[in-house]
Amino acid sequence: GTIISSGINAEYGELKKEALAEEEVERNRALKKIPDMDMHIEDDAVKEIGKFVKGFINFIQFAIDGKKETIRVTDSSNIKVDGLAGKMPEGVPRFNLYRYSHVKDGNSTQFIPVFLYYVPEEGTAKAKSLYPCAIDCFIKRLQNLNADIKLRLEFSDMDDMTEGVLYEMIYPPDRATLLASFKEIKPAKRAGKRGGWVKVLPV
Repeated sequence: GTIISSGINAEYGELKKEALAEEEVERNRALKKIPDMDMHIEDDAVKEIGKFVKGFINFIQFAIDGKKETIRVTDSSNIKVDGLAGKMPEGVPRFNLYRYSHVKDGNSTQFIPVFLYYVPEEGTAKAKSLYPCAIDCFIKRLQNLNADIKLRLEFSDMDDMTEGVLYEMIYPPDRATLLASFKEIKPAKRAGKRGGWVKVLPV
């Protein structure tokens, strides 16, 4: 997948190593070393997805129950883009469904459902192994429930999730270039935070 880096150039090598590691995960999955786990979505989560589809809410956060291996809701509400970072728990991955509303070219308001996978660098090995196994089947289930996801993004630092970055991911000047190369972005960073990465993936 494409890595879109932020931060100083010295981190490029480290980001590239992460990209290669991710490619290795994908190869292992292709070889069936990493299973696709079709986890049960708890009833409360299905109800919230229904509210999202009907437009009553624009944000749902999901977590995996490691013991039961089910997907449950941890948050659902109406928030703006700048409220996303504050919804992410420290050091724990999360799946998020967000309807991004914005005005395109100064004309009509657009509503784009986006799947956001938050995978912090400091997450545990168990969590980092569970979420990748569940993500593909979960997205298919969301689509079957009419979530109509248009874009899939993965983040290591949700402070990179800014209005400008999200808009650029949906309407890149040149998507071929975006998907084929490293690109600098300069989001606002908390003091002491290392540069994170953002990946755009096919739904």
